[in-house]
Amino acid sequence: MVATSPVALGTTAVDRAAAQRAATWLAGERPGGMPAGQQADVMVALRITGTPARALAPRLRALAASADGYADTAGATAKVVMGAVAGRGNPRRLGGVDYLARLRSSTTGTGRYGRTAFDQGLSMLALRTATGRVPGAAATTLLGLKAGPGWNLELSPTGEPDVDSTALSVVALVAAGRPCTSAPIRQARAWLATQRSQGGWTAYPGTGPSANSTALVARADIACGSGAAGPLRTIRRLQQR
Repeated sequence: MVATSPVALGTTAVDRAAAQRAATWLAGERPGGMPAGQQADVMVALRITGTPARALAPRLRALAASADGYADTAGATAKVVMGAVAGRGNPRRLGGVDYLARLRSSTTGTGRYGRTAFDQGLSMLALRTATGRVPGAAATTLLGLKAGPGWNLELSPTGEPDVDSTALSVVALVAAGRPCTSAPIRQARAWLATQRSQGGWTAYPGTGPSANSTALVARADIACGSGAAGPLRTIRRLQQR
């Protein structure tokens, strides 16, 4: 699951060292000085790189104070849920708000959360994190919205796939229990491999590798049991010293 216990990121000492440098920098960012979405992301990142949950207490308080106005989409609400779990908070009563109920209220009842691939993917990850399971309808719906070899932000089956949406969708489907050997996931990962450029991936064709896009591809590889050596090497190269 996401954000419930510390894990060693990467398969090599150099990967773990790069992750720790980033975590050290993140830890220096003031809890009260960032928006709720960033706060939640930082909490998850710090937790999975080994920061004890009790050390995230100031961030959990800051998240509780700012999340209500931020969590107005399924994806934003999902981030708050994962941040709360990372800090050992209760997403059902964070700052007096039940964010799990808010997340569930964003579904149409057919397993569709929000409007975009990030709404859907992050919601599936948040449900897995907070409850231990993803509703089967969410995975079925996501599979039905596949656009050729992958997914796009609008979740339009007639559109063109993009790297970020496809990689996140793979991670979400694996979190829902779909096997990496299944045809849709194999096809998506094969397509992602063809999108590599200059050693990495980007959501904006014609530009250099993006750390965000490359990290999502790495997450998809790791979710399917790969060491993701290539993506991680690119992420290290992009890291500012």
